[in-house]
Amino acid sequence: MESVLRRMSTNEALREAKRELRALIARKLDTVDPRSVQEQSRIVFKLLSQLPQYQQARRISVYLSMPTGEIDTVPIVEDAFKQGKQVFIPFTHKAVPATSSDEEPKPSIMDMVSLHSLEDYQGLKRNSWGIPTPTKRSLDTRKNCIEEVKAGEHGLDLIVVPGVAFDGACRRLGHGKGYYDYFFKRYHEAAGGKLPFTVGVALQEQMIDTPTGVPVGDKDWPMDMILVGNDTSISRE
Repeated sequence: MESVLRRMSTNEALREAKRELRALIARKLDTVDPRSVQEQSRIVFKLLSQLPQYQQARRISVYLSMPTGEIDTVPIVEDAFKQGKQVFIPFTHKAVPATSSDEEPKPSIMDMVSLHSLEDYQGLKRNSWGIPTPTKRSLDTRKNCIEEVKAGEHGLDLIVVPGVAFDGACRRLGHGKGYYDYFFKRYHEAAGGKLPFTVGVALQEQMIDTPTGVPVGDKDWPMDMILVGNDTSISRE
């Protein structure tokens, strides 16, 4: 009983630390000039396009950015199609019931589904967050990367990952829904312990340089690399 209470206390402390950091970053992002976001996005795209992992990747996942407050990924999507890459984007939907007692129930989960073309991307409607999103009706025509991996087909080579905050140890804080961390877990299991190269992209205002860094738990996945809008790249040692 004591160990259960200790674990509950630790988990609540972690959740509170994450909530406080999200609030801090939100206040910082409120003051960022949109022109700075665009310039930092240009720099991050330049860094990404120079990476051998990106140049060699044939199948990549790219988040589609919100109108404000994060690195704009439009140039990445456009370049990926120009380079002949297959592009996958997030799609969030209601989860099926948990299959085991130790699996945490989730009201919704995220998959990565394919885009057919640049025109397909440009025709997507924006959701309530302002994010271009495919319709449920179109899913039957789109590839699902985890289903492909389960079938023994080639998976993703690289994933461009958003976040609320990052630190110098390539730790990441998300928005609190656990979408990416749970996606990494599912992909890792489906691929027999493998995971694509993960690249977090960040505005310089999203980087944390405190001694403790980003608060993380055992379900939080680190990035292989972080690209920052101040022309900095950080690799996980």
